[in-house]
Amino acid sequence: MENRDRENRIDRILTSIDGLEKAAAPDFFYTRLTGRMQRELDQKRRPFFVLRPAFATAALSIVLIINVIFLTQWNSQPAKDTSTQPNKPATIESFAKAYDLDASSLYE
Repeated sequence: MENRDRENRIDRILTSIDGLEKAAAPDFFYTRLTGRMQRELDQKRRPFFVLRPAFATAALSIVLIINVIFLTQWNSQPAKDTSTQPNKPATIESFAKAYDLDASSLYE
């Protein structure tokens, strides 16, 4: 009895498949679909703001301004005397003076 129910069920399933037809896509569907997918890929690959002339001009201007600021500050600083005299031996004080350290604060 159980086998008969199973066979009836299988027969119903197989007969329901008989009426199926292959699905048909509208004309030029695949062409439009591939075109849309390609456009989405192109938009994801290209960064929005990097290729804009306004962004490039602003970025270059900022870099130029930073360079000018650093160059003007670098030229305005006095040159440090780091040369040692060959007659005198190197001491902690000369080392501290060369590296702008306060030698007296080290011992206190």
